[in-house]
Amino acid sequence: MNTDNNKDIEKIKRHGRPGGADDREQDLLYDSNVPTPTHAEDARTLFSRISTATLCTMSINPEGFPYGSFVTFAEFEGKPLFLISALAEHTKNLIKDPKASLMVSEAGEGNPLALGRFTLVGNCTRLEEGKLSEAKEAFVSRHPSARFYIDYSDFFFFTMDVIDVRYIGGFGRMSWITGKDWADASPDPLAEHSVGIIEHMNDDHRDAMIICCKKLSLAIDTNDAFMTGLDRYGFEMSAITNKGPRPIRLGFENKAVTSEDARKEIIKLVKKARQME
Repeated sequence: MNTDNNKDIEKIKRHGRPGGADDREQDLLYDSNVPTPTHAEDARTLFSRISTATLCTMSINPEGFPYGSFVTFAEFEGKPLFLISALAEHTKNLIKDPKASLMVSEAGEGNPLALGRFTLVGNCTRLEEGKLSEAKEAFVSRHPSARFYIDYSDFFFFTMDVIDVRYIGGFGRMSWITGKDWADASPDPLAEHSVGIIEHMNDDHRDAMIICCKKLSLAIDTNDAFMTGLDRYGFEMSAITNKGPRPIRLGFENKAVTSEDARKEIIKLVKKARQME
């Protein structure tokens, strides 16, 4: 093993530029201090939207190897909640060793490595009897088909006490999140509305986004733009410039909790841009 090479790898904290790339062409064209969701908030938002994952446990056969299983889960008291069978290998593994990790991945088009995902690391234990009724309700609301086997005598509820989280939001966006930060964060309140708002903006208000890019960012040569993301703190666009597409993020004056809040905040920014023409 080349220990010097390994030490070099450990020092790397962000992606390097491609060979021959001009750093000036990679500079942000918007204020880097614009309000942005934390990685903990992004992870919690994914957690609220996705209900399948890969559960990795410490195998007892073959012994000592990580064992990955496809599982469904629900959220219960801020933790992953599993309904698992006594026949499953991961259940047997958890009974012997509660250490586990859960990888949750976003689905979508394009390069899968550019999509969001996170891995929870913690201990899984069987849920106490006094919380079973609430747990059943939470799980069935997320997985209606579980109603047919949820009361089988060989199915049990387990939850994970999260110790640490590794979040990856795409290329170059990654960090470790503490269990406390994970517990304190909340999903984005606009998550269920964002797709509709983004589609509406891209279908009917591209001109407004072009003006926002030209006047509220450094992408002054924008000839087209479309919205790519929306959250409680602001929204993101892809500005089509003379040097190709560039990411632009604009922050709201006030945090948006509802779709109506988001509409008002977007209108404020568009009006501000138009006044600068």
